[in-house]
Amino acid sequence: MKMKFKRNIFLSTLLVLALIMQTLFVPASAVKAEDSANGPDPNFHIYIAFGQSNMAGSSASEVADLEIPDNYYMMQTTDGNQQREVGEWYQAKAALTNSNEMVCLGDYFGFNISKLKQEENPDVKIGVIVVAVAGISIKGFDKDTYESYLAGEADWMKNIAAQFGGNPYQRIIDVAQKAQEDGVIKGIIMHQGETDGGDMTWSQKVKKVYDDMITDLELGDNIPLLAGQLLTGNSHINKLTEESDNFHVISCEGLVGGSDGLHFTATEKREYGLRYAEKMIEVEPQYTFTEPVYEWSADNTKLTAKRTCNELASYVEEETVDVTKTITKEAAVGVEGVITYTSADFTNSAFVKQTKTETIPALAAPSAEPTSPSIDDNAPAVEQTLKLSAVKCKKNTKKITGKVSKKGAVVKIKVGKKAAKKAIVKGKKFTLKLSSKLVKKTKIAITVTKKNYKTLKKTYTVK
Repeated sequence: MKMKFKRNIFLSTLLVLALIMQTLFVPASAVKAEDSANGPDPNFHIYIAFGQSNMAGSSASEVADLEIPDNYYMMQTTDGNQQREVGEWYQAKAALTNSNEMVCLGDYFGFNISKLKQEENPDVKIGVIVVAVAGISIKGFDKDTYESYLAGEADWMKNIAAQFGGNPYQRIIDVAQKAQEDGVIKGIIMHQGETDGGDMTWSQKVKKVYDDMITDLELGDNIPLLAGQLLTGNSHINKLTEESDNFHVISCEGLVGGSDGLHFTATEKREYGLRYAEKMIEVEPQYTFTEPVYEWSADNTKLTAKRTCNELASYVEEETVDVTKTITKEAAVGVEGVITYTSADFTNSAFVKQTKTETIPALAAPSAEPTSPSIDDNAPAVEQTLKLSAVKCKKNTKKITGKVSKKGAVVKIKVGKKAAKKAIVKGKKFTLKLSSKLVKKTKIAITVTKKNYKTLKKTYTVK
Protein backbone atom coordinates (compact mmCIF):
# COMPACT_ATOMS: atom_id res chain seq x y z
CA MET A 1 0.00 0.00 0.00
CA LYS A 2 2.82 2.42 0.87
CA MET A 3 4.64 1.65 -2.40
CA LYS A 4 1.45 2.34 -4.38
CA PHE A 5 0.90 5.61 -2.47
CA LYS A 6 4.46 6.81 -3.18
CA ARG A 7 4.06 5.86 -6.87
CA ASN A 8 0.85 7.94 -7.09
CA ILE A 9 2.60 10.96 -5.54
CA PHE A 10 5.45 10.59 -8.03
CA LEU A 11 3.07 10.43 -11.01
CA SER A 12 1.06 13.40 -9.74
CA THR A 13 4.25 15.44 -9.33
CA LEU A 14 5.30 14.64 -12.91
CA LEU A 15 1.87 15.70 -14.17
CA VAL A 16 2.03 19.03 -12.31
CA LEU A 17 5.54 19.70 -13.63
CA ALA A 18 4.39 18.91 -17.18
CA LEU A 19 1.50 21.35 -16.86
CA ILE A 20 3.84 24.04 -15.51
CA MET A 21 6.29 23.52 -18.39
CA GLN A 22 3.45 23.63 -20.90
CA THR A 23 2.25 26.94 -19.43
CA LEU A 24 5.74 28.44 -19.46
CA PHE A 25 6.29 27.75 -23.13
CA VAL A 26 2.88 28.45 -24.63
CA PRO A 27 3.43 31.09 -27.34
CA ALA A 28 2.32 34.51 -26.12
CA SER A 29 0.18 34.90 -29.27
CA ALA A 30 -2.00 32.11 -27.89
CA VAL A 31 -2.57 33.77 -24.50
CA LYS A 32 -2.83 37.48 -25.39
CA ALA A 33 -6.52 38.30 -25.35
CA GLU A 34 -5.84 41.57 -27.17
CA ASP A 35 -4.74 39.84 -30.39
CA SER A 36 -7.05 40.36 -33.36
CA ALA A 37 -7.18 39.92 -37.10
CA ASN A 38 -7.35 43.66 -37.72
CA GLY A 39 -3.69 44.06 -38.70
CA PRO A 40 -0.68 45.18 -36.66
CA ASP A 41 -1.41 46.63 -33.22
CA PRO A 42 -0.10 50.23 -33.01
CA ASN A 43 0.36 49.72 -29.26
CA PHE A 44 2.69 46.73 -29.77
CA HIS A 45 6.16 48.37 -30.02
CA ILE A 46 8.92 46.09 -31.33
CA TYR A 47 12.70 46.53 -31.06
CA ILE A 48 15.56 44.67 -32.77
CA ALA A 49 18.65 43.95 -30.66
CA PHE A 50 21.92 42.50 -32.00
CA GLY A 51 25.57 42.25 -31.09
CA GLN A 52 28.03 39.97 -29.33
CA SER A 53 28.42 38.53 -25.81
CA ASN A 54 26.96 41.38 -23.69
CA MET A 55 23.89 41.29 -25.94
CA ALA A 56 23.83 37.49 -26.10
CA GLY A 57 23.73 37.05 -22.32
CA SER A 58 26.75 36.92 -20.06
CA SER A 59 25.16 37.44 -16.62
CA ALA A 60 23.30 34.86 -14.54
CA SER A 61 19.70 35.66 -13.58
CA GLU A 62 19.14 37.13 -10.15
CA VAL A 63 15.95 37.52 -8.11
CA ALA A 64 15.38 41.02 -9.55
CA ASP A 65 15.30 39.54 -13.08
CA LEU A 66 12.39 37.17 -12.44
CA GLU A 67 9.64 39.80 -12.10
CA ILE A 68 8.88 40.11 -15.82
CA PRO A 69 6.28 42.80 -16.72
CA ASP A 70 3.04 41.39 -18.15
CA ASN A 71 3.38 43.59 -21.23
CA TYR A 72 6.92 42.43 -22.12
CA TYR A 73 7.45 39.76 -24.82
CA MET A 74 10.28 38.24 -26.83
CA MET A 75 10.23 36.52 -30.22
CA GLN A 76 12.25 33.33 -30.34
CA THR A 77 15.18 33.61 -32.79
CA THR A 78 17.21 30.38 -32.29
CA ASP A 79 16.47 26.73 -32.82
CA GLY A 80 16.28 24.43 -29.76
CA ASN A 81 15.85 27.00 -26.98
CA GLN A 82 13.62 25.78 -24.13
CA GLN A 83 11.04 24.14 -26.42
CA ARG A 84 10.27 27.51 -28.01
CA GLU A 85 9.56 27.80 -31.72
CA VAL A 86 11.38 30.31 -33.93
CA GLY A 87 9.12 33.21 -34.91
CA GLU A 88 6.69 32.84 -31.98
CA TRP A 89 6.09 35.36 -29.17
CA TYR A 90 6.71 34.35 -25.54
CA GLN A 91 6.83 36.11 -22.19
CA ALA A 92 10.34 37.65 -22.11
CA LYS A 93 12.01 35.10 -19.84
CA ALA A 94 15.79 34.71 -20.20
CA ALA A 95 17.53 33.51 -22.23
CA LEU A 96 16.32 35.61 -25.15
CA THR A 97 18.68 34.01 -27.70
CA ASN A 98 19.66 30.42 -26.92
CA SER A 99 19.62 28.10 -23.93
CA ASN A 100 23.42 28.38 -23.47
CA GLU A 101 23.19 32.11 -22.70
CA MET A 102 21.98 34.02 -19.66
CA VAL A 103 20.62 37.54 -19.00
CA CYS A 104 21.58 40.10 -21.66
CA LEU A 105 21.35 43.85 -22.27
CA GLY A 106 18.25 43.21 -24.37
CA ASP A 107 16.50 41.83 -21.26
CA TYR A 108 17.12 45.00 -19.30
CA PHE A 109 16.34 47.32 -22.19
CA GLY A 110 12.97 45.63 -22.74
CA PHE A 111 12.23 45.40 -19.01
CA ASN A 112 12.83 49.12 -18.50
CA ILE A 113 11.12 50.43 -21.62
CA SER A 114 8.03 48.33 -20.92
CA LYS A 115 7.79 49.83 -17.44
CA LEU A 116 8.40 53.40 -18.62
CA LYS A 117 5.92 53.25 -21.51
CA GLN A 118 3.17 51.59 -19.51
CA GLU A 119 3.20 54.56 -17.15
CA GLU A 120 2.07 56.73 -20.09
CA ASN A 121 -0.07 54.16 -21.93
CA PRO A 122 -1.45 51.13 -20.02
CA ASP A 123 -2.30 49.42 -23.34
CA VAL A 124 1.26 49.40 -24.69
CA LYS A 125 3.11 46.11 -25.20
CA ILE A 126 6.85 45.66 -25.82
CA GLY A 127 8.45 42.99 -27.99
CA VAL A 128 12.19 42.39 -28.42
CA ILE A 129 14.00 40.40 -31.11
CA VAL A 130 17.54 39.46 -30.02
CA VAL A 131 20.17 37.97 -32.37
CA ALA A 132 23.65 37.90 -30.84
CA VAL A 133 26.79 35.78 -31.18
CA ALA A 134 29.62 35.97 -28.65
CA GLY A 135 32.84 37.40 -30.09
CA ILE A 136 31.39 38.05 -33.56
CA SER A 137 32.64 40.86 -35.81
CA ILE A 138 30.28 43.30 -37.50
CA LYS A 139 31.22 41.41 -40.68
CA GLY A 140 29.20 38.49 -39.32
CA PHE A 141 26.03 40.64 -39.53
CA ASP A 142 26.70 41.87 -43.08
CA LYS A 143 24.61 39.86 -45.53
CA ASP A 144 27.38 40.20 -48.12
CA THR A 145 30.33 39.14 -45.93
CA TYR A 146 28.93 36.84 -43.18
CA GLU A 147 29.63 33.63 -45.13
CA SER A 148 33.32 34.27 -45.84
CA TYR A 149 33.82 35.70 -42.33
CA LEU A 150 32.31 32.73 -40.47
CA ALA A 151 34.19 30.28 -42.68
CA GLY A 152 37.44 31.46 -41.08
CA GLU A 153 36.22 31.46 -37.46
CA ALA A 154 36.43 28.80 -34.74
CA ASP A 155 33.92 25.94 -34.60
CA TRP A 156 32.35 27.23 -31.37
CA MET A 157 31.33 30.48 -33.12
CA LYS A 158 30.08 28.58 -36.17
CA ASN A 159 27.96 26.42 -33.84
CA ILE A 160 26.34 29.49 -32.28
CA ALA A 161 25.70 31.02 -35.72
CA ALA A 162 24.20 27.70 -36.82
CA GLN A 163 21.43 28.20 -34.23
CA PHE A 164 20.46 31.28 -36.27
CA GLY A 165 20.33 29.23 -39.46
CA GLY A 166 24.02 29.99 -40.17
CA ASN A 167 23.12 33.58 -41.17
CA PRO A 168 22.51 35.94 -38.21
CA TYR A 169 21.44 38.86 -40.42
CA GLN A 170 18.85 36.85 -42.35
CA ARG A 171 17.42 35.47 -39.09
CA ILE A 172 16.87 39.07 -37.94
CA ILE A 173 15.01 39.88 -41.16
CA ASP A 174 12.92 36.68 -41.18
CA VAL A 175 11.62 36.98 -37.61
CA ALA A 176 11.25 40.77 -37.80
CA GLN A 177 9.05 40.48 -40.88
CA LYS A 178 6.84 38.03 -39.01
CA ALA A 179 6.80 40.37 -35.99
CA GLN A 180 5.57 43.20 -38.23
CA GLU A 181 2.32 41.27 -38.69
CA ASP A 182 1.60 41.89 -34.99
CA GLY A 183 3.14 45.29 -34.20
CA VAL A 184 5.38 48.14 -35.30
CA ILE A 185 9.20 48.23 -35.27
CA LYS A 186 10.20 51.42 -33.45
CA GLY A 187 13.99 51.11 -33.09
CA ILE A 188 17.20 49.07 -33.12
CA ILE A 189 19.75 48.60 -30.33
CA MET A 190 23.20 47.02 -30.54
CA HIS A 191 26.16 46.21 -28.34
CA GLN A 192 29.01 45.10 -30.55
CA GLY A 193 32.52 46.25 -31.34
CA GLU A 194 34.93 44.61 -28.91
CA THR A 195 36.13 42.32 -31.72
CA ASP A 196 36.49 45.26 -34.15
CA GLY A 197 38.34 47.72 -31.89
CA GLY A 198 41.14 48.20 -34.41
CA ASP A 199 38.92 48.51 -37.50
CA MET A 200 38.83 52.20 -38.47
CA THR A 201 36.00 51.51 -40.95
CA TRP A 202 33.78 49.80 -38.36
CA SER A 203 31.25 52.64 -38.18
CA GLN A 204 30.81 52.51 -41.96
CA LYS A 205 30.21 48.75 -41.78
CA VAL A 206 27.55 49.33 -39.10
CA LYS A 207 25.89 51.91 -41.37
CA LYS A 208 25.70 49.33 -44.19
CA VAL A 209 24.08 46.72 -41.91
CA TYR A 210 21.61 49.36 -40.69
CA ASP A 211 20.79 50.51 -44.25
CA ASP A 212 20.19 46.90 -45.32
CA MET A 213 17.80 46.36 -42.40
CA ILE A 214 15.85 49.51 -43.20
CA THR A 215 15.51 48.46 -46.85
CA ASP A 216 14.69 44.78 -46.26
CA LEU A 217 12.11 45.55 -43.56
CA GLU A 218 10.70 48.55 -45.47
CA LEU A 219 11.13 50.83 -42.46
CA GLY A 220 11.02 54.63 -42.48
CA ASP A 221 14.05 56.89 -42.67
CA ASN A 222 13.71 57.90 -39.01
CA ILE A 223 14.34 54.61 -37.20
CA PRO A 224 16.99 55.13 -34.46
CA LEU A 225 19.96 52.86 -33.81
CA LEU A 226 21.38 52.95 -30.27
CA ALA A 227 24.91 51.60 -29.71
CA GLY A 228 26.44 51.16 -26.27
CA GLN A 229 29.98 52.08 -25.33
CA LEU A 230 32.44 49.28 -24.46
CA LEU A 231 34.62 48.50 -21.47
CA THR A 232 37.49 47.88 -23.91
CA GLY A 233 37.53 51.35 -25.53
CA ASN A 234 35.18 53.58 -27.49
CA SER A 235 37.02 55.59 -30.14
CA HIS A 236 35.32 53.70 -32.99
CA ILE A 237 31.94 53.55 -31.16
CA ASN A 238 31.85 57.33 -30.77
CA LYS A 239 32.35 57.80 -34.53
CA LEU A 240 28.94 56.28 -35.22
CA THR A 241 27.13 59.59 -34.83
CA GLU A 242 29.12 60.90 -37.82
CA GLU A 243 27.45 58.29 -40.05
CA SER A 244 23.79 59.20 -39.46
CA ASP A 245 21.54 61.51 -37.47
CA ASN A 246 19.63 58.34 -36.52
CA PHE A 247 22.66 56.93 -34.66
CA HIS A 248 23.05 57.52 -30.91
CA VAL A 249 25.79 56.36 -28.52
CA ILE A 250 24.83 55.21 -25.00
CA SER A 251 27.44 56.06 -22.38
CA CYS A 252 28.85 53.38 -20.06
CA GLU A 253 30.33 55.97 -17.73
CA GLY A 254 30.56 54.68 -14.16
CA LEU A 255 30.27 51.02 -15.19
CA VAL A 256 33.44 48.99 -14.57
CA GLY A 257 32.39 45.45 -15.50
CA GLY A 258 33.37 42.13 -13.99
CA SER A 259 36.78 40.58 -13.46
CA ASP A 260 37.31 39.76 -17.16
CA GLY A 261 37.19 43.43 -18.20
CA LEU A 262 34.77 42.61 -21.06
CA HIS A 263 31.36 41.95 -19.57
CA PHE A 264 29.06 44.07 -17.47
CA THR A 265 27.68 42.64 -14.24
CA ALA A 266 23.96 41.92 -13.85
CA THR A 267 23.56 45.03 -11.68
CA GLU A 268 25.36 47.16 -14.29
CA LYS A 269 23.23 45.74 -17.11
CA ARG A 270 20.10 46.85 -15.27
CA GLU A 271 21.47 50.39 -15.20
CA TYR A 272 22.76 50.17 -18.78
CA GLY A 273 19.41 48.84 -20.04
CA LEU A 274 17.67 51.80 -18.39
CA ARG A 275 20.01 54.20 -20.22
CA TYR A 276 19.15 52.51 -23.53
CA ALA A 277 15.41 52.64 -22.75
CA GLU A 278 15.36 56.30 -21.73
CA LYS A 279 17.24 57.32 -24.88
CA MET A 280 14.98 55.21 -27.11
CA ILE A 281 11.87 56.89 -25.74
CA GLU A 282 13.49 60.25 -26.41
CA VAL A 283 14.47 59.60 -30.06
CA GLU A 284 12.12 56.93 -31.47
CA PRO A 285 9.70 58.09 -34.19
CA GLN A 286 6.21 59.11 -33.16
CA TYR A 287 3.15 58.29 -35.24
CA THR A 288 2.05 60.87 -37.83
CA PHE A 289 -1.44 61.14 -39.26
CA THR A 290 -3.33 62.46 -42.25
CA GLU A 291 -5.39 65.63 -41.90
CA PRO A 292 -8.72 64.90 -40.13
CA VAL A 293 -11.81 64.32 -42.28
CA TYR A 294 -15.19 65.38 -40.88
CA GLU A 295 -18.52 63.78 -41.87
CA TRP A 296 -21.88 65.26 -40.88
CA SER A 297 -24.80 62.86 -40.48
CA ALA A 298 -27.68 63.21 -42.92
CA ASP A 299 -29.86 64.84 -40.25
CA ASN A 300 -26.99 67.01 -38.93
CA THR A 301 -27.29 65.58 -35.40
CA LYS A 302 -23.86 63.88 -35.34
CA LEU A 303 -20.35 64.68 -36.58
CA THR A 304 -17.68 62.02 -37.11
CA ALA A 305 -13.96 62.82 -37.32
CA LYS A 306 -11.36 60.39 -38.73
CA ARG A 307 -7.63 60.38 -39.38
CA THR A 308 -5.30 57.60 -40.58
CA CYS A 309 -1.78 56.81 -39.39
CA ASN A 310 0.81 57.36 -42.15
CA GLU A 311 3.07 54.61 -40.78
CA LEU A 312 0.30 52.04 -40.22
CA ALA A 313 -2.69 52.27 -42.57
CA SER A 314 -4.80 49.94 -40.40
CA TYR A 315 -4.51 52.39 -37.48
CA VAL A 316 -7.47 54.79 -37.78
CA GLU A 317 -8.50 57.21 -35.05
CA GLU A 318 -12.24 57.95 -35.13
CA GLU A 319 -14.61 59.85 -32.86
CA THR A 320 -18.29 60.86 -33.14
CA VAL A 321 -19.84 63.75 -31.19
CA ASP A 322 -23.28 65.34 -30.89
CA VAL A 323 -24.27 68.46 -32.84
CA THR A 324 -26.30 71.41 -31.53
CA LYS A 325 -28.75 73.22 -33.85
CA THR A 326 -29.29 76.94 -33.28
CA ILE A 327 -31.36 79.48 -35.25
CA THR A 328 -28.87 82.35 -35.32
CA LYS A 329 -31.04 84.55 -37.53
CA GLU A 330 -34.81 84.40 -37.76
CA ALA A 331 -36.34 84.51 -41.22
CA ALA A 332 -38.47 87.58 -41.98
CA VAL A 333 -40.54 88.86 -44.89
CA GLY A 334 -38.12 89.03 -47.82
CA VAL A 335 -35.15 88.17 -45.56
CA GLU A 336 -33.60 84.72 -45.25
CA GLY A 337 -32.77 83.30 -41.83
CA VAL A 338 -29.76 81.22 -40.76
CA ILE A 339 -29.44 77.92 -38.89
CA THR A 340 -26.01 77.17 -37.34
CA TYR A 341 -24.90 73.63 -36.53
CA THR A 342 -22.12 73.36 -33.92
CA SER A 343 -20.38 70.14 -32.92
CA ALA A 344 -19.45 69.30 -29.34
CA ASP A 345 -15.76 69.26 -28.34
CA PHE A 346 -13.79 66.16 -29.29
CA THR A 347 -11.89 64.14 -26.71
CA ASN A 348 -9.02 63.66 -29.19
CA SER A 349 -7.16 66.99 -29.32
CA ALA A 350 -6.29 66.34 -32.97
CA PHE A 351 -9.95 66.92 -33.89
CA VAL A 352 -11.35 70.47 -33.87
CA LYS A 353 -14.91 71.60 -33.14
CA GLN A 354 -16.77 72.26 -36.41
CA THR A 355 -19.65 74.54 -37.44
CA LYS A 356 -21.72 74.96 -40.57
CA THR A 357 -24.68 77.11 -41.56
CA GLU A 358 -27.90 76.59 -43.47
CA THR A 359 -30.28 79.24 -44.80
CA ILE A 360 -33.95 79.51 -43.87
CA PRO A 361 -36.17 80.69 -46.75
CA ALA A 362 -37.52 84.24 -46.45
CA LEU A 363 -41.14 84.62 -45.45
CA ALA A 364 -43.66 85.67 -48.10
CA ALA A 365 -45.33 89.09 -47.74
CA PRO A 366 -48.98 88.94 -46.51
CA SER A 367 -51.65 89.97 -49.02
CA ALA A 368 -52.98 93.54 -48.69
CA GLU A 369 -56.60 92.48 -48.23
CA PRO A 370 -58.02 89.19 -47.23
CA THR A 371 -59.66 87.48 -50.17
CA SER A 372 -62.19 84.81 -50.36
CA PRO A 373 -61.00 81.36 -51.25
CA SER A 374 -60.75 80.95 -55.00
CA ILE A 375 -62.48 78.17 -56.78
CA ASP A 376 -60.41 78.81 -59.94
CA ASP A 377 -58.94 75.45 -61.06
CA ASN A 378 -56.11 77.28 -62.81
CA ALA A 379 -54.86 79.01 -59.63
CA PRO A 380 -51.29 78.08 -58.62
CA ALA A 381 -50.86 75.46 -55.86
CA VAL A 382 -49.72 76.49 -52.40
CA GLU A 383 -45.93 76.68 -52.34
CA GLN A 384 -44.19 73.79 -50.54
CA THR A 385 -40.73 73.52 -48.92
CA LEU A 386 -37.63 71.92 -50.46
CA LYS A 387 -34.85 70.32 -48.43
CA LEU A 388 -31.17 69.51 -49.04
CA SER A 389 -29.26 66.62 -47.47
CA ALA A 390 -26.03 64.63 -47.78
CA VAL A 391 -24.16 67.57 -49.29
CA LYS A 392 -20.45 66.86 -49.74
CA CYS A 393 -17.89 69.50 -50.71
CA LYS A 394 -14.55 68.34 -49.32
CA LYS A 395 -11.15 69.95 -49.63
CA ASN A 396 -9.00 68.61 -52.51
CA THR A 397 -12.01 67.06 -54.32
CA LYS A 398 -13.34 68.08 -57.75
CA LYS A 399 -16.97 67.23 -57.20
CA ILE A 400 -19.96 68.54 -55.20
CA THR A 401 -22.81 66.11 -54.52
CA GLY A 402 -26.02 66.00 -52.53
CA LYS A 403 -29.71 65.14 -52.45
CA VAL A 404 -32.90 67.18 -52.94
CA SER A 405 -36.10 66.19 -51.16
CA LYS A 406 -38.14 66.27 -54.40
CA LYS A 407 -37.54 65.01 -57.92
CA GLY A 408 -37.52 67.43 -60.85
CA ALA A 409 -35.79 70.24 -58.98
CA VAL A 410 -33.23 72.54 -60.63
CA VAL A 411 -29.96 72.89 -58.71
CA LYS A 412 -27.51 75.73 -59.30
CA ILE A 413 -24.20 75.89 -57.41
CA LYS A 414 -21.93 78.88 -56.96
CA VAL A 415 -18.31 78.13 -55.94
CA GLY A 416 -16.65 81.12 -54.29
CA LYS A 417 -17.03 84.20 -56.49
CA LYS A 418 -17.51 82.27 -59.72
CA ALA A 419 -20.81 82.32 -61.56
CA ALA A 420 -23.34 79.69 -60.53
CA LYS A 421 -23.47 76.53 -62.67
CA LYS A 422 -26.32 74.14 -63.17
CA ALA A 423 -25.75 70.72 -61.55
CA ILE A 424 -26.73 67.42 -63.14
CA VAL A 425 -29.81 66.05 -61.35
CA LYS A 426 -30.78 62.38 -61.52
CA GLY A 427 -33.92 61.69 -59.54
CA LYS A 428 -33.23 63.34 -56.21
CA LYS A 429 -29.42 63.25 -56.46
CA PHE A 430 -27.34 66.05 -57.95
CA THR A 431 -23.69 66.33 -59.00
CA LEU A 432 -21.52 69.24 -60.13
CA LYS A 433 -18.10 68.34 -61.53
CA LEU A 434 -15.45 71.03 -61.20
CA SER A 435 -12.43 71.86 -63.31
CA SER A 436 -10.19 72.31 -60.26
CA LYS A 437 -9.99 70.99 -56.70
CA LEU A 438 -11.86 72.66 -53.88
CA VAL A 439 -9.85 74.79 -51.47
CA LYS A 440 -10.41 74.96 -47.72
CA LYS A 441 -12.78 77.77 -46.51
CA THR A 442 -14.32 78.27 -49.98
CA LYS A 443 -18.00 79.27 -49.75
CA ILE A 444 -20.42 77.00 -51.65
CA ALA A 445 -23.87 78.54 -52.35
CA ILE A 446 -26.57 76.09 -53.52
CA THR A 447 -29.92 77.32 -54.94
CA VAL A 448 -32.77 74.86 -55.58
CA THR A 449 -35.92 75.77 -57.52
CA LYS A 450 -39.02 73.81 -58.52
CA LYS A 451 -42.45 74.86 -59.68
CA ASN A 452 -44.90 75.36 -56.81
CA TYR A 453 -42.02 75.17 -54.27
CA LYS A 454 -40.24 77.87 -52.33
CA THR A 455 -36.77 78.64 -53.58
CA LEU A 456 -34.16 77.04 -51.26
CA LYS A 457 -30.72 78.59 -50.74
CA LYS A 458 -28.00 77.13 -48.53
CA THR A 459 -24.38 78.04 -47.94
CA TYR A 460 -21.61 75.58 -47.04
CA THR A 461 -17.96 76.10 -46.21
CA VAL A 462 -15.28 73.71 -47.51
CA LYS A 463 -13.54 72.07 -44.53
